[in-house]
Amino acid sequence: MNPFKEALTLWQIQGSCEKYQEPDHKEQVQFWDADDIATLDTYEGKVRAVRAVVTKPDQDPSTWCFAIIGQRARQLGRRTALRIIRSRWHIENTGFHQWISYWNLGHVFRHTQNALRAILLLWTLAFNLLQLFIYRRLGRCRRPKDSTDTIRHIVEVMLREMATLPAPIPWATLLLNTS
Repeated sequence: MNPFKEALTLWQIQGSCEKYQEPDHKEQVQFWDADDIATLDTYEGKVRAVRAVVTKPDQDPSTWCFAIIGQRARQLGRRTALRIIRSRWHIENTGFHQWISYWNLGHVFRHTQNALRAILLLWTLAFNLLQLFIYRRLGRCRRPKDSTDTIRHIVEVMLREMATLPAPIPWATLLLNTS
């Protein structure tokens, strides 16, 4: 938090450095930018801190604060850096939302590095088992040569069948039952 504390002080002294209208998204963005911050004990180089306040009509403003490290990355334009941060946040929110809403994965499954690695490895295992089942057990020939046709067909069948389930599957009861 030290770089952001220093940046906050600098931003108050210097004021905002750029304002622009984004007509495609109907929003106004105001930037504060502080570079050459050296208050991070765990990093030897300089840190750049950027704050962007995004205002859309009929909505409360949203504030984005982020730090940029590395000589080449620190040279990014403010708009590009904001676009990258917002894209990354969108991916993360979408992924976590799907895990919670559709896969019944709760809080514990998404907040540590080992938990994320375990989930991704489980999905890799599931994908490989699906491939093995499709191409070995079903014995479907690959005509046309595009192997994704078989996978699409299996997914379509699975989605149709899932829609007929009368209630959500009680995964916790099924998976944790040791009897």
